[in-house]
Amino acid sequence: MRTGGHEFEPGLAGNPGPPARGQPSDEGRRARLTAGRCPGVAARATLLWVALVAACRAAPVEPCPAAGLAADRAPLVESTSRFDSAFAAAGAEFHVPPTVLKGIGWVETRWQMVEGAEEFAGRPPAFGVMALRGVALERGAALAGVTVAAARRDPVANIRAAAALLDAYAGAAAIDRSHSEPWSVVVARYSGIELAEGRATYGREVDRALGFAAARAAPAGTAAAPAACPPPPASGGAPDYASAVWRASPNFNQRPADSTGAMHIVIIHTCESNYTSCWSWLVNPASQASAHYVVNEDGSEASQLVLERDRAWHIAALYDCTLNRRHDCWLNGVQSNHFTVGVEHAGFVSQDSFPASQIEASAALVCDVTRDRGIPRDWQHIVAHGQLQPGDRTDPGPHWPWIAYVHRVQARCGEVVVDDSAAFNDPALAAAAVPGTWTASDSTPDYYGGGYRWALTQPGATDGAVFSFRLAAAGPRTLDARWTSGTNRSSRAAYAVITAAGDTLAVVRQDQTTGGGRWHTLGTWTFPAGWNRVVLLQRDVSGAVVVADALRVRE
Repeated sequence: MRTGGHEFEPGLAGNPGPPARGQPSDEGRRARLTAGRCPGVAARATLLWVALVAACRAAPVEPCPAAGLAADRAPLVESTSRFDSAFAAAGAEFHVPPTVLKGIGWVETRWQMVEGAEEFAGRPPAFGVMALRGVALERGAALAGVTVAAARRDPVANIRAAAALLDAYAGAAAIDRSHSEPWSVVVARYSGIELAEGRATYGREVDRALGFAAARAAPAGTAAAPAACPPPPASGGAPDYASAVWRASPNFNQRPADSTGAMHIVIIHTCESNYTSCWSWLVNPASQASAHYVVNEDGSEASQLVLERDRAWHIAALYDCTLNRRHDCWLNGVQSNHFTVGVEHAGFVSQDSFPASQIEASAALVCDVTRDRGIPRDWQHIVAHGQLQPGDRTDPGPHWPWIAYVHRVQARCGEVVVDDSAAFNDPALAAAAVPGTWTASDSTPDYYGGGYRWALTQPGATDGAVFSFRLAAAGPRTLDARWTSGTNRSSRAAYAVITAAGDTLAVVRQDQTTGGGRWHTLGTWTFPAGWNRVVLLQRDVSGAVVVADALRVRE
């Protein structure tokens, strides 16, 4: 990926000039140290690290956190990785505890070989299990005696480069490698985070990974070491989303006061980094970038950085409706930050999959945003960064589970949507059956999903487009229909509402000549458990078109 894709751009579509790019704060500056090595103590350091890391520690970088954060509470998901032998070998070679390598690898990439991509301008992409990037990647490769290309793509070379870099940092700091505590300084430097709070949180994440891995290996009945600090009282949450941690970014400005500033779309991003590095960079004035929210790897924590009412700097693109199914073309040429809410996710475009817990947490957050801000929950209003900025961004990438994700956002908000196309349906809850004689089309904009089906009305027609939805238990539901409008549409399209028992509750007429691209309420009825359905009938006087687009079922 190329530069210029995510940060606030002063000259773009009326953006005011950015605040001056200051130097990093005093607390963010690190002393320049000379390299060195302390051989012969790796095995002893490893044993002591595992034994001591979960115990109470004098605060290595920061005092106790101001809120009960994910770094303090969430357990390590796995205790072994396919790179354990590489961690051990590199640790022995460069006199770094293998557990330190393993903990950093877990925090950075969840032990995945990532192929870097740029998300924030000025921040080099990360590579490999150890997420080496930029100058650190080049220096680590040189110290390990491998090429930069190998350090990017070969896991053994990547881990060796990281170990060599940590060895140099440890030597420069002249730490006592036989104790766990001094390694905190080395880990903090490896993080590359300037913000003191971010360095402290990163260290706790590494400690958490190592501490829980060690705890799993401890004999049965062994008492857990006490936590360094008791959990503090709840902070009350972030201003717009109570479940989030409020970490204010200075990188924002006001939305326009006219209609172009009305929140209209949620954009899904990936950080191309771990969670702590992501929010730490986005609250740094030097980044000139931000997002409204960042969701961590396992969904146990989200940070709010910018108020939803304010304009975060998360996309560097003017809106082009041809990239979004020709939706809202009146916004063409408007800077996309004006009317969007940006949600970053810890992780990488290149990773094989995204954790279900992260997807679920993000869905809950986006449900909250869309509900509070009146944003429709559909494919034109929950979109990818790469979709609206395809020239130099692809996030969240090919492995983001779009169909399941949008369904979870909808489900969190108490609704199920049945599309005319099976590809956009959750087969456990929704199904559509449209006769083969109906024509598939996307020529009229503002459809749901990938298009719609239409048919000419006929007095003798006996079939229709069937939208089925499954209820686990009986109860009332409100049904809404959607279509694309036009002068040739039927002004009396008939929707038959039928229960799982086969009882027809109502036949509701709707005027499809107008109101396209919006939901229209058919009514509220009590349905039994099982597969209930709504049938858009083709039978009517000749000369009109009926359009089957989507059905929404609301609690």
